[in-house]
Parts: sequence; structure tokens; C-alpha cells
Amino acid sequence: MIILLQGAMKEEVNVFIEHYNPTETKNINGYDFYILSYNEHKIIISQTKEGIINTTIATMIAINEFKPDIVINQGCAGGHTLKAKQGDIFVAEKSVYINDFKSTAKAKGDGSNSLDWQPNIKRCYVVESTKELIEIAKNIDANTKLGTLGSGDLLSREYDRIIHLNGLFHEDCEDMESIAALKVCETFGIDKIAFRIISNNELLLQPMDKSLCAKMQNFTIKFVDKLIKCKSR
Repeated sequence: MIILLQGAMKEEVNVFIEHYNPTETKNINGYDFYILSYNEHKIIISQTKEGIINTTIATMIAINEFKPDIVINQGCAGGHTLKAKQGDIFVAEKSVYINDFKSTAKAKGDGSNSLDWQPNIKRCYVVESTKELIEIAKNIDANTKLGTLGSGDLLSREYDRIIHLNGLFHEDCEDMESIAALKVCETFGIDKIAFRIISNNELLLQPMDKSLCAKMQNFTIKFVDKLIKCKSR
């Protein structure tokens, strides 16, 4: 079995690298991959870089180069509800694209109001994680919650805008990568799942804490071990 572990920032892959101690490193078209054998399986650690475009490219490269059986996209996210508190871990039942809108027509001098924008329903992608992987992941940590990841090239910090997005998409949090990874995997028929830890929540005045990325990776390491045991039965 070949498992691809993805994280966008250095803080989202450094624990993986320290824990698994990769034996080989490849830089392919500007994207870094760390390769190792683990319990008779192969693990690929991918630093995708931030954003939808980077994650799409990095996932495509990994599929073509390494042919993973399972893709795990993980990292930090901003909370979009009052119940998504700093340190909570969300196992994605699905990821939804929250970054495609059509504005209303306004004349010169009329200004702009993003609360009037409406989502483009035709491109409102929703991708589910593989159900078998959700079942394995959902009881690993006491802070684990099942939920919906909102994903797009956004960094939302306006209270009213966050509430507006949540009213449209019912997402628990906002990240910049999960929909890209899951959509590519769906297209190529590859099992996939996404995890996010709440690193900040503007609704609760909780500022960004990147140190929580380590907790997310440790959760994922436990998931990989449980996954391998389940697949070995």
C-alpha cells in the first residue's frame, strides 16, 4: 500500500518528517516529496504549498510519480462556527468549494458588498471522503468531530462574512487545500480523506496558533498506524 500524506506549510509536515525519518527526498517541478518504507508499506510526505492551485499541481505530480492508493490531506483551518474551537480536530465527511461567486451589478461609485454575492452553483464542488477511511478515523482522538470543510483561496477574518459563508455552505471551518486534493483523487478514483485542526476562530477571537499543526500530524500518524492494521487483517 502506498500512502500519500499532504500538508501545505512546513509546520504541517515537519512532525511527519521527524517521525518517519524519510530515506529519500525528491523535488519535482518545485514541489518537495519525502519517501520511506514503513511496515512493509510506502509513505510519501508531500509539502504541497498553500492554496488550491499548488495543491492541485502537487497532487497530480504525486499521482503520476508515486501512484498512491490513499491520499490524506491534513493541516490547520479557521473555525466558521461557534462550536469549532481552537484545538478541535475535524474529520471531513466532505469538503465543499467556497470560492466561486457571482456579484450583483453595481454602477461606478456604488461600492461593493460581498454579502450580496451568490455562489456559482454549477461549480460548487462537494467531494466526500472515502467512507471506510472516515470509520477508521472518527474514534482516534477525544476531540475528533465529523464535519464539512469549506475550502478555497480565502483567509476570512470578517465576522459577518464568515457567518454568510456558513449560511450558504454549512461548513465547520475554512482551509485552502482540501477540496483540491479530494477533487483530484475523486477524478482518478483514489481513496482519500481530509483532516483539519482548528488553529484560529475569528468568531471566538481566537488568534492563529500554528503549534497546533503538530497535534494534527500526531493524530494523522495514529490514523496511519490504525489504517495499516485494518488493511492487514
